[in-house]
Amino acid sequence: MREEDMYEPIKAWMGERGFTSYPEVECKHLGGRADIVVTSGQLVGVVEMKQSLSLDLIEQALRWRGFAHYIWIAIPYQPKSFKKFVSMVLRDYGIGVLTISKFGSVWPAHMPKLARRTLPDLKEALTEHHRTAEVKGGQSGGGYITPYRITMKQVRHYLTKENQWRTLKDILDHCETHYASPRASLAKALWQFEAAWCERKKEGGKLYFRARLLEGSEMAKKKALRMLPEKQVNVLLALSAKEWRTPTVIAGMLPGGNVEKARRFDSLYVNSPLKALIKKGWVEKNPVGRGQYRLTEAGQALMKDGAGGES
Repeated sequence: MREEDMYEPIKAWMGERGFTSYPEVECKHLGGRADIVVTSGQLVGVVEMKQSLSLDLIEQALRWRGFAHYIWIAIPYQPKSFKKFVSMVLRDYGIGVLTISKFGSVWPAHMPKLARRTLPDLKEALTEHHRTAEVKGGQSGGGYITPYRITMKQVRHYLTKENQWRTLKDILDHCETHYASPRASLAKALWQFEAAWCERKKEGGKLYFRARLLEGSEMAKKKALRMLPEKQVNVLLALSAKEWRTPTVIAGMLPGGNVEKARRFDSLYVNSPLKALIKKGWVEKNPVGRGQYRLTEAGQALMKDGAGGES
């Protein structure tokens, strides 16, 4: 059982007990990321997940002492009980254990102790983006809810809603950022990393930004799709709106593709179409993960209307 497969059962189990779950929460103070943070009123808990019980997992959980009222570790169910030494460590440090069956049932093997005094850093790191984003705790390969992603989501929402050129001052007046030097850092990020959906111009010595305009009619989208080279169309069909995919995965999903061919030729065959589609604003590259791609909102609209169905 993968770590991310344990998230939904744990989320449901916690929900039945009045806890709200927040996956992949980064805490700057500790320089780490919790698989799941749960809250109920003033109470804060952390769940760290692994595919097996180990001292490394216990150490990973212990770093949240002083920041969470409850600490759990979660592992797939194992018929054998814990060794006496492991049970003593768990009891002495007050760490709870949740075991998850292959059917999704959650059983508490050890109950955590309540820590009455905690620092607020972990709770202050929680945002609505953690709860509403389609991210699962224990997820690998990028896609985490980071301060950068939260900033860009706010900026993109503002520019899309305004639908016209805005200065950096306009953006910063309406959007909070995580940058220490927001003007220079935001301008650089929008130009270098967010060009797939954001365009800029310079007038009178000032920089202006806006969300790229989408073509309005279905006919225009169908025409744009027909004008694309076959390679680019095939790559678009292999991409997802919600899941980041690597060139190897994309190449393996192309018509007539196979895993072995994808491993050998993905960079040669797929990277060039991906670069062209990024310039058109239909594909974006994950700024956190390495070599991962997915459809932008413009790309989703293109595939939904231009191809006559959901992407």
